[in-house]
Amino acid sequence: MKKYLLIVTLVIQFGIPFITDALPLPLPQHIRYISPLPNARYVSTTSPVIVRLDENVDAATVHAGTVSLFCSSGGYREATVKISDDERTLIVVPVQPFTNGEVVTVMFLSGVQTVSGRTIESFHYSFTVTPITVPRGKYKSTVDLEMAEASALYAAAKTDGSHPIQSDHADSPSLITLPKDFPSTTVLKEDRPETGLLFLSNLDYSNTGLYSPYLMILDQSCNPLFYRKMTGNCFDFKPQPNGEFTFWNQGVFWGMDSTFSINQTYQCKNGISTDAHDLQFMANGHILYLGMDVQQIDMSSIVPDGNPEAIVLGLVIQEMDRDNNIVFQWRSWDHFNITDATYLDFTAGTIDYVHANALEVDTDGNILLSSRHLDEITKINRETGGIIWRMGGKNNQFTFTNDSIGFSHQHAIRRIANGHVTLYDNGNYHTPQFSRAVEYRLDEKEKTATLVWQYRNTPDYFGPAMGNVQRLRNGNTLINWGTTNPSVTEVTSEGAKAFEMTLPEGVYSYRAYKTDKALLPTSVSANIETPHTFLLQQNYPNPFNPTTAIGYQLSANSFTTLKIYDALGREVATLENEVKEAGYYYAQFDGTRLSSGMYIARLTSGGKSQTRKLLLMK
Repeated sequence: MKKYLLIVTLVIQFGIPFITDALPLPLPQHIRYISPLPNARYVSTTSPVIVRLDENVDAATVHAGTVSLFCSSGGYREATVKISDDERTLIVVPVQPFTNGEVVTVMFLSGVQTVSGRTIESFHYSFTVTPITVPRGKYKSTVDLEMAEASALYAAAKTDGSHPIQSDHADSPSLITLPKDFPSTTVLKEDRPETGLLFLSNLDYSNTGLYSPYLMILDQSCNPLFYRKMTGNCFDFKPQPNGEFTFWNQGVFWGMDSTFSINQTYQCKNGISTDAHDLQFMANGHILYLGMDVQQIDMSSIVPDGNPEAIVLGLVIQEMDRDNNIVFQWRSWDHFNITDATYLDFTAGTIDYVHANALEVDTDGNILLSSRHLDEITKINRETGGIIWRMGGKNNQFTFTNDSIGFSHQHAIRRIANGHVTLYDNGNYHTPQFSRAVEYRLDEKEKTATLVWQYRNTPDYFGPAMGNVQRLRNGNTLINWGTTNPSVTEVTSEGAKAFEMTLPEGVYSYRAYKTDKALLPTSVSANIETPHTFLLQQNYPNPFNPTTAIGYQLSANSFTTLKIYDALGREVATLENEVKEAGYYYAQFDGTRLSSGMYIARLTSGGKSQTRKLLLMK
């Protein structure tokens, strides 16, 4: 105790810039979790420090100096200290970003108490900030790389021809007149499927230019009950437990209310790109995100002939509380080796070594993570951040029973009602290549994974990228085959097809979900593709720091500008400046380089103009 008090006194009085010794593990008594970890590298310049206690904190004992940050580039760094809605997690946010490459020392002072009166002893530790901040513009999500891979595979398959898709179902006439660029949906099989509606969004690999990206909700006969033409590809369109509908587009997740109006945006914080693969709303009101962290790493120090300036894509999981504070952060840099990846060229200029594609909150509150390029399902302790077990890949801890091949480049890990897990086995490195839906019974103590059910089509379907599996209420299983046709199959527990549909050749869906029709409002209109009004929506969030999303809608084709002005009327950013078709649009405004204050967004199109006030608070 005296040592820590002396260190604090020296730092404050004499300006000692940083401390080099780090916190030993395990953590001090009464501390359950900290982030960044001791000796962590590649930490974001805006990363918060998170300290979780083993019981609720006495808020009266927490003040601005409870946790102090000391930086090797310039001594004390001012920060704010918040208490999360769980009442036991402290979030320390630096007022100004850290400096690239510097060492940051965290000083936790004594005096903080829990509600039971226990005092948390002082401790300190250090971490290192990323040496270089790599621009995020090239990759918005690891799904960009998966799409490029799928596009190349589709182009190669076209040279070999493709098998025709046969239908034993008479196509039902559409309930509405669809736009010419809307992809047709063809029912191939219908034999008493589970009732419900299909949520999906199309991705066009056909290179015909015939199809635009749409969000769509289809009825039992694949007639659209809802569709909306989008700007750019959309991913993971689905209903959430709170009644919202979410989808990823242009770098963030968007939330729509029961009238299908945009009312929220959801995105990672601290310089981490929001990955398109998954977004999970939790029962306690928190939200789990997958994020992509791009770092420049000297791979020549890791593998022979490695690129000394390789761009390596890491994974970050962020859990946000109801006040949008990060209360849990898990980074692949701390737990996975880059060489844990399977089938990758570690001498390449760009290395996507994890490629996470699914998060699942397990029944015990911990996290199941699917990492495609590791061929691995990882269970993560959400309380401490430690790895509980690893299944599949180079670090496999499980014995597979009734399944000699395991899974390969999988998607969509899910814990289902009977306690088993399902996933979509893309099968990229099976011989021969084929995709399937699988269900395992896991013995997490003895580390056994027993294959209790699977569906493999005859002849084989092979979707090399994307895809998902969903166990339905009646015991049927919905399979979205990803980058292949047909698109969606529903099978019974005995393996009989109850439903099958397809999009046009070369048009795919990242995921498909079937959900209860009761989730939809009764007032849904089939065609709400084109807005009837010109509207600039209020940005969200507002106030914001440093980014915010601005939604707008155009009722007619016209030259459109969306500009940002400061309080003196000076233009500080142009977000749109081109001819736009009628439709719904979303733009992001990044105020990183601007000062706190009031700004004005002005939308002008077709002789009409609207403005909104934006408040940047740093």
